[in-house]
Amino acid sequence: MTACGVLLLACTQHEARAGAWTQTRGHGFYKLEGRYIHARRYFEPNGKIIDIPTLSDFAMSFYGEYGLRERFTVIAYVPFYKYLALNRQIGRDRGFVYFPGDSASGFADSDVGFRFGFKHNGATVWSARLMFGLPLGENEQKSGLLTGDGEFNQLLALELGHSFYPLPMYFSGEVGFNNRTKGFSDEFRYAAEVGYTFWNQITLMMKMVGVASLKNGKDNIRGGMGGLYANNVSYLALGPSLFYQFNQRFGLTAGVDGATYGQNVLAAPSYSLGVYFKN
Repeated sequence: MTACGVLLLACTQHEARAGAWTQTRGHGFYKLEGRYIHARRYFEPNGKIIDIPTLSDFAMSFYGEYGLRERFTVIAYVPFYKYLALNRQIGRDRGFVYFPGDSASGFADSDVGFRFGFKHNGATVWSARLMFGLPLGENEQKSGLLTGDGEFNQLLALELGHSFYPLPMYFSGEVGFNNRTKGFSDEFRYAAEVGYTFWNQITLMMKMVGVASLKNGKDNIRGGMGGLYANNVSYLALGPSLFYQFNQRFGLTAGVDGATYGQNVLAAPSYSLGVYFKN
């Protein structure tokens, strides 16, 4: 695999958080992925971790990139199925049912946008990414099991990528601003990742993703259970991902990440498994 091929493969993670390379005209990258979280703990607004009723969150999503023109790529992230479950709560002594449990499922909020590569200096590229959050999920449910937040947000990010070719290694990073509406706080976002390819088939990637709330959201807007589409969210998440490429077009990807610090988010790791195709 060429160095460019490694970069295009490894820089198309969930929501394209840290990719700087654009797709060539008429070519693309497409991924189907399942992501699962099983949480018993939660980061309070002050960062303290507390116990909560067990919450399970499973989502199936499509992620795609397509090069419309040289240095101009359209992007879509569509969680077409999301299932949420909250465990039944029973008293230890007398078996009294405090909460019977609940579940919800459906289409979730999606993202569409584009990446524009505006500078290419040797092994280093600079890009800008503009994403629009579409409120396609359900933002009202009696137990707070939400698949959306009901607001239209806009994320603008500056991205940097660098290849260490002839080493099969790359680095990518980004900083961005997410404008949220309907009383949700705006956010500063940042990410970085490094990847290395072994035997032309296996790419190991380590990534860091951070969100810092500007704390300008309305107090009466809180979001759902366990930080689902919550307001005033902040966190720093770390984790590895692995890509295995069968041939020039098909491959598998798996990963795990979790918050080392957070506010208004679940305190549990997230596991992902997916298949991808590129042309």
